[in-house]
Amino acid sequence: MALAVVGGALLSAFFDVLFDRLASPEVLNFIRGKKPDKLLQKVKTQLIVVRVVLADAEKRQITDSNVKEWLDLLRDVVYEVDDLLDEVSTKAATQKEVSNSFSRLFKTKKIVSISKLEDIVERLDHILKQKESLDLKEIPVESYQPWKAQPTSLEDGYAMYGREKDKEAIMKMVLEDSTNGETVSVIPIVGMGGVGKTTLARSVFNDGKLQQHIFDLKAWVCVSDIFDIVRATRTMMEEITRMPCKLSDLNALQLELMDKLKGKRLLIVLDDVWIEDCDNWSSLTKPFLSGNKGSKVLITTRNENVAAAVPFHTVEVYHLNKLSNEDCWLVFANHAFPL
Repeated sequence: MALAVVGGALLSAFFDVLFDRLASPEVLNFIRGKKPDKLLQKVKTQLIVVRVVLADAEKRQITDSNVKEWLDLLRDVVYEVDDLLDEVSTKAATQKEVSNSFSRLFKTKKIVSISKLEDIVERLDHILKQKESLDLKEIPVESYQPWKAQPTSLEDGYAMYGREKDKEAIMKMVLEDSTNGETVSVIPIVGMGGVGKTTLARSVFNDGKLQQHIFDLKAWVCVSDIFDIVRATRTMMEEITRMPCKLSDLNALQLELMDKLKGKRLLIVLDDVWIEDCDNWSSLTKPFLSGNKGSKVLITTRNENVAAAVPFHTVEVYHLNKLSNEDCWLVFANHAFPL
């Protein structure tokens, strides 16, 4: 199991890995429209609620045996969820390998044990009820993850390996003129966490071909899984103007941003996007409509459903695959033994 191998590390550190697996295209595509889909979404919602009290629980477990017992129960359930995801991933891979003649027979088999999933949901419900009696405090995830710095558009000094063809494909989409008559086109880069989406987007963003004569304005915004539309809009404003912005009212921010973007050809990178709600997408991107034709929005996300919720024309979903073993070694060597 992916989580169990990380010994005695804090349980909170496992949750990003688990959410990545729940949002992976192979899992989503395999279970979509089937009963396990709703149950896994329920599990994801329950884990999101639990996640915000983990920091407090992990501090208190040293002095409170009840909290320690609660964390042990949660850890057991988390490992079971991970085991089930292993099962789903294995079956998804197997289904790709079988021939068409056998695939119909394969589809008749159960995707995953419904009874196991229902048991996990029930146990998580019990854990959530216990959370209230233990009076665990909610601490936003970003507050207790000081090591998780937000990526920026600045190059990190490390070379990019094995992504030449990927960059060429993305650059072509970015530089192509819009053929559908719309002002804004969206290019989603979809892939699992850590596969290099941000590094690729950063390389495109900083490429010398994308100078001011192609795009009038460029902005880089790390959206992250904790969506804050005011913060994201303010960041865009500061990126565009290169000046601090003290506005905190969303309407005032959007009006000001629309004025700055008016008639300009834009390149906006929205990094680490988790927004699946169409209304949130519409609110965030509304100011982009004041830009000029040929504007592009490049998004990086682990979840293919994000691309489906975007209110603009999507050029093409670009799936970023894993690096080869050789390229992985080059990345490792470059970080471990920098010249």
